[in-house]
Amino acid sequence: MKNNFRNSKLLATGLLLILIGNACGNPAENSMSLEKRQVTADKVDGRIIKASNEFGMQLHRQLVRTEQDKKKNIFISPTSISLALAMSYNGSKGETQASMAKTLGWQGMSLDEINRGNEMLINLLQHSGSGVKVNIANSLWSRKGAAFHIDFMKTLQNFYDAKVAELDFNSPKAPDTINDWVNKNTNGKIPQIIDSINPKEVLILMNAVYFNGGWKKEFQLSGTKEESFKLPDGSTKQVQMMSQSGTYEYLQEEGFQAIRLPYGQGQMDMLIILPDESSSLDALHDKLWADPERWYKSFQSSRGEIKLPRLKIDYSEKLKEPLMAMGMTLPFDEVHADFSGMAPVPPNLFISAITHKTFIEVNEKGTEAAAVTSVQMAGASAPIDGPFQMTINRPFFFAIEDRQTGAWLFVGSVVEP
Repeated sequence: MKNNFRNSKLLATGLLLILIGNACGNPAENSMSLEKRQVTADKVDGRIIKASNEFGMQLHRQLVRTEQDKKKNIFISPTSISLALAMSYNGSKGETQASMAKTLGWQGMSLDEINRGNEMLINLLQHSGSGVKVNIANSLWSRKGAAFHIDFMKTLQNFYDAKVAELDFNSPKAPDTINDWVNKNTNGKIPQIIDSINPKEVLILMNAVYFNGGWKKEFQLSGTKEESFKLPDGSTKQVQMMSQSGTYEYLQEEGFQAIRLPYGQGQMDMLIILPDESSSLDALHDKLWADPERWYKSFQSSRGEIKLPRLKIDYSEKLKEPLMAMGMTLPFDEVHADFSGMAPVPPNLFISAITHKTFIEVNEKGTEAAAVTSVQMAGASAPIDGPFQMTINRPFFFAIEDRQTGAWLFVGSVVEP
């Protein structure tokens, strides 16, 4: 491909990250057995999981601090953002790559180790057993006539199974072509992500993850009642509170309660952490940010009752400033960014913007969630006596996690359902 854009300093990269759970669907059974999946999970490079989760918590902290005065819900997908940035990382060089590695937690890992680790993680997530279905798709759309390194393209094809296509970005039909791919790979849940293509944009990277899962034990509609949820300002809001009793993985320590609610056969679950009434979500955040690994440990199997509000969140945030505040500055620098691993220089390529959008809906049957990210480049457990009672009627933290690897697909803080 001949480069007709030598004067452009902007490489546009759009990364679409979608996680959808069709709670009313009927997920197909996956062929990988629980035993085989555990063997595969044991082979996944733990550094990849640890880096993604810790990066997610650091980004979560930055966003919470940014939104402190707004008291709004925060909801992001660490796994999706990490996978998306990994594709851009493959085109970075020198100090730019070092800057990304430090922020993303990949220091000490070779590019090959990162790619192979992500390849294995993607494969594992797509084999989540009966009751849960995960499909991950990637694509790379280059402007017709722009030159890119063949090795860069092939790496994304080989490790991320990316569809590579050349497209006339000047055509009014170009956005429709990309949106058709989005629509297909999100099962129609997100029909459109691009309205138009900037004349300076020369590359668009897309990542789509489709998630379809239902609770291992559904909440009964008859158990859902209207109850009060306490908001940060002290007022209350009436919510539809779901309820069920049973045996759960449960943890109670000073200042909080935590529970895991499994999806499907239990390979994935929702981790919910609720601060005590005498504590606060801010105090809980401090514990979460200080030591994310504490939540990997086993909980006690305990009988009790869980009350959880129906939940629906739309979240959108520009991530350029938060990521720069976390130390990832060079990739956004028009003059000093080095993405020469993607394409010949000149032009000098840099990240111009990153947008992350998410959606989640939790009801009696399961969870529906979506995340969209656009990247433009131009203590000891306390003893539990008797059945526990956990009523999620005040701000709380939650995560959707892969149980066998500990990978957090989503993390969020809810102040108002």
